Amino acid sequence: MMSTGEIVRQIRLAKGLRTKYIYNGLMTQPTSSEYERGKSEVKISKLIIIIERLNLEFSEFIFLFKRENDRFLLYKKYHQRLLRAFQNSNEVELRLIHQNIMNLAEFNKLTRFTNLGLVASCMIKELASEKESFSFEKTSITEYLIGIKTWGKYEYQLLVETLFMYNENDLRQLLDQQRCKELCNNQNGASLGQAKVKLLAAIIIKLIKLNQYKEHKDLLAILNEIKIPKDDLYSKFYISFIIGLDLFEGGNLAEGTKIISTTLDYCQEFKMNSLEQELVENLKSCLASKLLS
Repeated sequence: MMSTGEIVRQIRLAKGLRTKYIYNGLMTQPTSSEYERGKSEVKISKLIIIIERLNLEFSEFIFLFKRENDRFLLYKKYHQRLLRAFQNSNEVELRLIHQNIMNLAEFNKLTRFTNLGLVASCMIKELASEKESFSFEKTSITEYLIGIKTWGKYEYQLLVETLFMYNENDLRQLLDQQRCKELCNNQNGASLGQAKVKLLAAIIIKLIKLNQYKEHKDLLAILNEIKIPKDDLYSKFYISFIIGLDLFEGGNLAEGTKIISTTLDYCQEFKMNSLEQELVENLKSCLASKLLS
């Protein structure tokens, strides 16, 4: 569900209003940034003032809030269906979902639906027996990502889901020095931290399978610098797994095996079955790539 802050941000940008005008005397810039990213909420008294500064009636804001959340739930539904169809290599289902998404994108005019259509398109091409060029999809998604000053959970997930169409040079351009600093900042809730960890882990795994990891071992250092909450077991186990793979790559098979085995045991102990399955599949794919190389 979208927060009031996320809706306020959409309206503010559509009206071309500055944050300083909207939040003057109500909250600081960092606090307003957190609010608009859905990380916090405000008291109703402040929300009323914000709505007034947006030049809206309270009833209008409630209407927009409900409408945007209805759209968000619809997006979430198709997003989940899309990922499931791709995971199951169901090209027929992917094409059907893609058509539905494009119709929704034309009707809703939302960036997320447009991007989801691009994701669906490149997934279809990835599964097609004759691979087509990802040029249009990659250019469009890359331009979107570069245009976002500070990535949120959505942007990190978007790159993870389309990682298959990027090569190492593309990824280095996207993860420039500024973006790497952003990855390591300490303003991470559990979901944002997990999205960052998942992205870097996915990139490292991709590079390992392509035998290109040795030139990019600094990514592991960045991964280790991501600040995550103490109780975020998902991120901790994923990082531990990647450390094990790194040792594998360095020739320390015994220590790498020990760390990966322990990590998988912890996944079982804490009943994180889906994560365990994901890590096992990643391990299998990495080992398979080594056997084929």
